[in-house]
Amino acid sequence: MRKIILTIFILSVFLFTVLGSVLVFGQMIGLFALQGSWVVGLDENLANTVYFMTSIAAFSGYLLSYFKKPKVKEVEN
Repeated sequence: MRKIILTIFILSVFLFTVLGSVLVFGQMIGLFALQGSWVVGLDENLANTVYFMTSIAAFSGYLLSYFKKPKVKEVEN
């Protein structure tokens, strides 16, 4: 179960980082190009997905705290 939650956590952190960067840099380009429709369009179409991925990452990270890492047994020579 820990491995599944860890995979979900890693994927959601990766996605919200990439999508959040696209959102921020896209809005910045729209601002510098004086294209208000780009800023509003990115906010309307991409922001909800970024917020959703952020909440999935937060929730899965919280759940990870309840699953302990399996202990590795040391082999004696």
